[in-house]
Amino acid sequence: MKLSWFPLILPALLFTAPLGAQNAAPRPPGGRITNAGVARANRAVDSVFIIRKLSGDTIEIGDFAGYLLARLGVPPFGDSLNFVVTSDTVRVRITGRLMDFPLEARAELGPIFTFIDSTSVFSVDISMPQFSDRLMRFRLERATVRGIPIPDMLLTPALDEYARRYPVLAGGGRELLVEMPPGATARLLANGIAIYLPVKR
Repeated sequence: MKLSWFPLILPALLFTAPLGAQNAAPRPPGGRITNAGVARANRAVDSVFIIRKLSGDTIEIGDFAGYLLARLGVPPFGDSLNFVVTSDTVRVRITGRLMDFPLEARAELGPIFTFIDSTSVFSVDISMPQFSDRLMRFRLERATVRGIPIPDMLLTPALDEYARRYPVLAGGGRELLVEMPPGATARLLANGIAIYLPVKR
């Protein structure tokens, strides 16, 4: 089944979309979503959770966002993604411009795009309220355009539909659950995520 970009991006950490040749404003510091980053994150996750070669590792937050998108089924993307991914110890933030969304996503989000300039900057804040007991739980806390929160009357119907269409999402489309091995934990850092699993001796 072909998965749409936006339902994976908005509630899961992970927003991403191709960026064409445009006059871009200066970008804030932070991670990017790239195929090379997906490979780096995959090696780190395998080393800790699968092969158990390491008891822990730290993954750059943009790399981890790309890794989650790849795990969810997003096709390989050209390394021209311009959304910025940052994090601190309590939340992940993804920032970009509305014009960076693909046309398919714009059609799905018609009410949000209709009356807003496509160069407007949006951001999404995502928390990780659960990071043990075999789950990482990522939750969409708010989405803003020009610093103004998108009203629930526009956001909630779209999230409800995505939750119906994509069972991987929970909490009415606002949450992504990521399974971990027994005994594993994770925590957000400044522009990264640390994963742990004690190595059996």
